[in-house]
Amino acid sequence: MSMVSIERDGGVAIVRYDRGGKANALNLAAMDALIEAATELARDDHIRAVVLTGTSALFSAGIDLKDPALWGHDDPLITQRALARGEILCRAWTELPQVTVAAIEGAAVGGGAVLALACDWRVLADNALLRFPEVRLGLPLAWGGLPRLAALVGPARAKRALFTDLTLHADTAQTWGLADALAPQGDALAAALSLAREAAACPPLALRLSKRAIDAQFDASHLAHAQTDQFLLCHLLSPATAVSTPPQRSA
Repeated sequence: MSMVSIERDGGVAIVRYDRGGKANALNLAAMDALIEAATELARDDHIRAVVLTGTSALFSAGIDLKDPALWGHDDPLITQRALARGEILCRAWTELPQVTVAAIEGAAVGGGAVLALACDWRVLADNALLRFPEVRLGLPLAWGGLPRLAALVGPARAKRALFTDLTLHADTAQTWGLADALAPQGDALAAALSLAREAAACPPLALRLSKRAIDAQFDASHLAHAQTDQFLLCHLLSPATAVSTPPQRSA
């Protein structure tokens, strides 16, 4: 069974990511599959909006810290190339010409939360949460997540989320501007589809040109490579910090 599936319904596509366990963490194979899905949809002129979702229990626990394809290399250059797939993944989803909506049930943590930020909108179920534990683990937020987070919540809240490992539950995420809509548990996908269909009702050319024009005003993706390289550097300098879990704080 494929980790990533695409379902088309009129002008809307649903992309489901499900590793069948392992906290739906993003290993190298999952990143490649999600990049392929974005590449395929970017060429589909019939699709006007895309909904990205994880499992019914959680969105994604972030980068897979036990994936040998990411970490099992003696050559730092090979590790850097592997880790950069996450940057390419988030850029591929950010640059989709269609409107994108992340439907989040349960946790979206670290790289999983950054992937959600790469979408235009986020719909969180009542049980959903966002968390960015990287800095407490001795690592900077990578994959373009830092400018996206700061653009959405402002610098002070971005620092608070990162430096205190704050768990952002659905209502706080909405107050902060990270959630564009809330839904009862189990209904995040349905609510995201409703929002996607609303956007898909726009004339396609105007929709795509307007999205591109808006994104151009806030694009900081040219800095993403530096964040990924800093992530690798911190990992190499203090690899033990990448496997411990810090205490969580809630808001």
